[in-house]
Amino acid sequence: MHRILLTYILAICILVPVSGISGQDSVLISKNFEFQDGIYLSFASFQANKPDILWESVDATIYTNPQTHLTKIAEVWRLESNEFVEQLNPENFWGICRNGIPSILLSKDAVQKELATFAALRLRGKICYFAWPDSEVRNITMSAYNPRTGRPFRTGVVKREVDVLREFILHFETGEIRAFTLNNFIDWIPDDPGLKKSVLELDESEVEEKLFRCLLIYVDRNAVYTLKS
Repeated sequence: MHRILLTYILAICILVPVSGISGQDSVLISKNFEFQDGIYLSFASFQANKPDILWESVDATIYTNPQTHLTKIAEVWRLESNEFVEQLNPENFWGICRNGIPSILLSKDAVQKELATFAALRLRGKICYFAWPDSEVRNITMSAYNPRTGRPFRTGVVKREVDVLREFILHFETGEIRAFTLNNFIDWIPDDPGLKKSVLELDESEVEEKLFRCLLIYVDRNAVYTLKS
């Protein structure tokens, strides 16, 4: 269900305030907000919308998969007067931004990729959301059936590789990252008691279908800000 909802994220999200940022120097992170393109070496730089390194000052080998929204970086060289002067390690980046869409570095354990891999923050707000497709081996119970009676006569457990969606949330005011689960989401929305009450009332069978919708509602009515570019 989440995979279907992902197609609506960029059209629905309305975003989030940073503590200490206000007045004429601030801008609401709305659904049309674009972060400054470049390389962010820390969360603080991203939170302030101030990339530490601009793309114009580097030569980089980058590929973005339009289906998974994952970006891989092979090499990054810092340039001076069009000369390669220093090779940068993308594993030391906090994140990057291209065409206004920020992406956060994933750990190698998370994606098991040789190249530095970044996941797009497809929902930006007081609580940001990112996800990527993956697979894992699970124990699946399978039965063999008697063709005459249609009844199972043997049941066993087999290992199967299944597709999964790894989902995480990032708190824009603190930089904390957690798995996108019911309990973690509840922990992060004390400032919206009405929504929290509704989330607590969700039946276990409703969580997978409705939790992401609740996140959209929270982001829509809890504003956050960043610095003007």
